[in-house]
Amino acid sequence: MQDSAAQPGTYPPPVYAGPAARTPVPPSSLLWWAAAMALLGPVLGVIWWFASPGGGLYGDRATAETWLIRDLVLGGLELIAGVVVGWLLTNRLDLPGAWQRVCTAVSGSLLGSVLAVAVGQGLGSLFSGGDTEFPFVLRSLGVALIWPAATALVVFLASLLGLLLVRQKR
Repeated sequence: MQDSAAQPGTYPPPVYAGPAARTPVPPSSLLWWAAAMALLGPVLGVIWWFASPGGGLYGDRATAETWLIRDLVLGGLELIAGVVVGWLLTNRLDLPGAWQRVCTAVSGSLLGSVLAVAVGQGLGSLFSGGDTEFPFVLRSLGVALIWPAATALVVFLASLLGLLLVRQKR
């Protein structure tokens, strides 16, 4: 009898068996991605408050020229976070449950972005020194969507490029 033969009495033989059932992503992995994005938000909020003009380190909050720079600092921080998170997700696209992981990370980054704005504005009002005429706030609220949008865009472009490269190899 051959060593490579299937066990006697099994039908269909393993050669004719269909694809293996997809294994779902463990819930702990989804919880980790959501929690990591939500915890990164307050860290970005603290960095935003320190690095922005009129925040913790330098600048005057009353000058209108610093308001745009303040929003751009948060936008740049969220863009960097979105690209890094998207890159980390693209390294795991071939694992089971990839799209569940991507959706969880994008929704967690939306929550993290809201927390970043809340923490930065909270620190601005806490350490304002009684200056309530010109508060430390985010003037353009669309900046809060940069992090989840950048994450989704990086994953989309990586998936698209992956499909194009696979098609060219054939």
